[in-house]
Amino acid sequence: MRSPLRLTATAVVALSLGACSMVPDYFKPAVETPKAWDSRQDAADLWPDTQWWTGFGSTELNRLIAEAQANNTDLRVAVARIRQAEAQAKISGADLYPTLGADGGASRTRQGRQTTSSTTGTTSTSSSRSDHTVRNSFSGDLTAGYQVDLFGGNAATADAALTRLESSRYNRETVAITLYADIASTYFQLLSLRDRIRLANETLAAAQGILDLLETQRTNGVITDYEVAQQRSNVATQRATVASLQQTERTTLDALAVLLGRPPQGFVVQGDTLAVLVLPPVTAGLPSELLLRRPDIRKAEADLRAANFDVGAARAARFPSLDLTGRIGTQTSTSSTLFDPGTMIYSIAASLTAPIFQGGRLEGGEELSRAQKDELVETYRASILSAFRDTEDALGATVNTGRQYGFASEAYEQANDAYRIVEARYRAGTVGFLDLLDAQRSLFSANDTVVQAALSRYSANVSLYKALGGGWDGSVLGPTAQTN
Repeated sequence: MRSPLRLTATAVVALSLGACSMVPDYFKPAVETPKAWDSRQDAADLWPDTQWWTGFGSTELNRLIAEAQANNTDLRVAVARIRQAEAQAKISGADLYPTLGADGGASRTRQGRQTTSSTTGTTSTSSSRSDHTVRNSFSGDLTAGYQVDLFGGNAATADAALTRLESSRYNRETVAITLYADIASTYFQLLSLRDRIRLANETLAAAQGILDLLETQRTNGVITDYEVAQQRSNVATQRATVASLQQTERTTLDALAVLLGRPPQGFVVQGDTLAVLVLPPVTAGLPSELLLRRPDIRKAEADLRAANFDVGAARAARFPSLDLTGRIGTQTSTSSTLFDPGTMIYSIAASLTAPIFQGGRLEGGEELSRAQKDELVETYRASILSAFRDTEDALGATVNTGRQYGFASEAYEQANDAYRIVEARYRAGTVGFLDLLDAQRSLFSANDTVVQAALSRYSANVSLYKALGGGWDGSVLGPTAQTN
């Protein structure tokens, strides 16, 4: 006859070979992909460099981003989530392997018994004594357990955890791209504010000069208090503008410090103008490749695949499960015979359990998994559509902000020329104060507009780099690089 051990092993192999998976076939959702971009047909058919920010020609910006790579709190949170996903994948994968345990023990028992004896005759005596029995016991056991994955539920759970680990790594790349874009945008905004503050102070100085002239003319009886009061109002308004810009500069500087993972106190940025920066050329790549170069899209697709495995695990939970247990051990009264063949005992057991009535809990679990998968299908499609929209918007912005800057520069030049002419005529007495006031206001506005138009050009380029995935090539950092 075959031994029970051999029969059990044969049954395990047969059941394992016959196991089937409940995981549905996975199909990537279809999303219509444009063949070309509408906004810019002259965009170069290539992708940004992974260190795209170096193209702006600012060593300070390069340094700030390098500091953020080491200290930013959002990046550290993303790395911690990767470690959590790695641990969860290890936990989920443990059910695919047998469990093994060992235990041993030793005990000593002492039992006492009292006896009485007597004699009859001339002299009658009685006596008692106590007998003691000592028993020693030694034992050792090795136990093993294994759940046969008949319907692939454990494998599906493990695969879902591994896929979520992949998703967490894509998420880290998304956080990094967003961070670098935020730092560049905030840095450019700070430089723009400093340009605006400088121009506002120059405008204030010009307005103060006009006020001094008006006060002299009033003293000489050429004009009245009305004109002087109007100009004083203009000077006060310009001072308020300078103060407002300085406050915005302060909050922008503080925001940049936090992005770098440092407190705002004592944080200093040396750059003070956009004029020294370089505007990199526009790159776009093909729309069809965007799906592989945006980590947020890859993350959405990984989440969807993990949900597909969840459906399989939920389906498998509704079917029977087979558990195998085995034990081999020894028990003896002396330690010297602990491993003698005659003291060895073993047992093998198998149990088959099936859910019969759970009040709809298991069915509801499967329905929940399917609904979550349906949600992630739409999330995946939405992420692709958003990526196409972001890129199209950014490409259009690179064109329109360039035009805006050109027109704003022309308007500034004309306003500056007009102001010089009107000021000279006013001093000569050929035009009135209202003409001077209008020319002054036009110059103030043109000054500010041209600086903001310059900022819009740089911001549009940053938005384009972000929309294109920041030059990401599909690779993710390893665990060592992620924790640095």
